[in-house]
Amino acid sequence: MNRVIACLLLLLAASGCSSTAPVPEDRFYRLEPVGPLQSLERPLLTGGLAVGDVLADPMRSGRAILYGERDRPLQLKRYHYEFWVDQPPRMVHQVLLSWLRASGVADSVADGDDVSAAWRLSGQLLKFEEIRDDSGAAHVEVAMQFSLSSASSNRPLWTRDYTRRQPVGGEPMYATAQAMQSALTGLFSELQADLAAPAL
Repeated sequence: MNRVIACLLLLLAASGCSSTAPVPEDRFYRLEPVGPLQSLERPLLTGGLAVGDVLADPMRSGRAILYGERDRPLQLKRYHYEFWVDQPPRMVHQVLLSWLRASGVADSVADGDDVSAAWRLSGQLLKFEEIRDDSGAAHVEVAMQFSLSSASSNRPLWTRDYTRRQPVGGEPMYATAQAMQSALTGLFSELQADLAAPAL
């Protein structure tokens, strides 16, 4: 009798295991290098532009895709199984380098703290997340702060904040990555205009 009960318990355990839902697969998203629609005919920043690493707080330095809710603006959460291929500050830095080199705003663009460069650009990633509302609709928010300084000055010539909000449409996470790409394109267009301003 005990043997029959033991067999029944094993069968029940086996059937329970077979009905367990499969573990979701990790998915990864990247940002593509992009360039401006229009490049300057001649550079306005001569002597080289050095672009420092993009900084970010610990939460936005992780690879998990972040999201928030409109009615809880002080709270951020992380998606499970949805990741960037690299840390957002590093991805944004590479896209920024590609953009600036294609823009023609400087005669050369160096990656890092090139002491021989006449100009230096530093940046900080302030927002890089998806925002949801009660209806399920979403948008992404990207915010950055940039400072431009010259080798002859010990302080920034200017420090400016840039913010872009881009709607998300279509399949949720892939559309989020596309919206991030579009938001950065708009943000870098504003930065390019400021770098090319006659006041420099």
